Amino acid sequence: MRILTFLLLCGSLGLLACQPHPEAQADVILITERGEIGIRLFDDAPIHKENFLKLAQAGFYDSLAFHRVIDGFMVQTGDPRTRVTYPPTDTTAPDGPGYTLPPEFSDARFHRRGTVGAARWGDELNPEQRSSGSQFYIVTGSPARDTRLDSIEEAYTGVLRGRLYQAFIADSSFEGSFEAYQQAHDFTPFHYPRSVREMYRQEGGAPWLDFTYTIFGEVVSGWHVVKEIEKLATDPYDRPRRPVRVLHTRIPAAS
Repeated sequence: MRILTFLLLCGSLGLLACQPHPEAQADVILITERGEIGIRLFDDAPIHKENFLKLAQAGFYDSLAFHRVIDGFMVQTGDPRTRVTYPPTDTTAPDGPGYTLPPEFSDARFHRRGTVGAARWGDELNPEQRSSGSQFYIVTGSPARDTRLDSIEEAYTGVLRGRLYQAFIADSSFEGSFEAYQQAHDFTPFHYPRSVREMYRQEGGAPWLDFTYTIFGEVVSGWHVVKEIEKLATDPYDRPRRPVRVLHTRIPAAS
């Protein structure tokens, strides 16, 4: 399944300094062939959190491969077809647990390094922007230029203005122009918070996924494992030639 449009120098500080979010407690541990990856799940994406915990507890991810890897962007797993056959015979067909999830987008979440998000089909095949029921990605990212961040801000401003226009059309009680409606609702163009823009410029991430893919967690341990997977040699379809598999998942609170 595609995600749409679909630097790491620890120095003398050690691996902890390179960990995106080392202070948090993991809710799920992915035990892979290269080591363990700890993931904290977010309460503001409750449907995705509950689903991920359910699948992990059921052993759904056991033996699945990281089947899509793009250096400087992300690593992806969760396709059950990779459990038996790798690569899958049809890498473009959607596959998962037999269902999809409604989006849980947040204007307060950003695709920084270590972000865990739900993969999905593109808008042309998936206009409701529903998430895969099982496939997810971990952002490794790369630094973003100001010009790219500017274009994302402009595009998302257009999305927000479009939503407001739909509300304007449906609001029969308002008498006036759309410009007046925007003023009445204190509409302003979207801009990244200064700290977020600086984070994207310095640390990197995948800002073009913001607000259109559900973010439901973050990596809190095992960042070096993610980076090892990111560096796997791949074929022209971004499939690792020698994939790394998830051996088992563990729920720390239940261990």
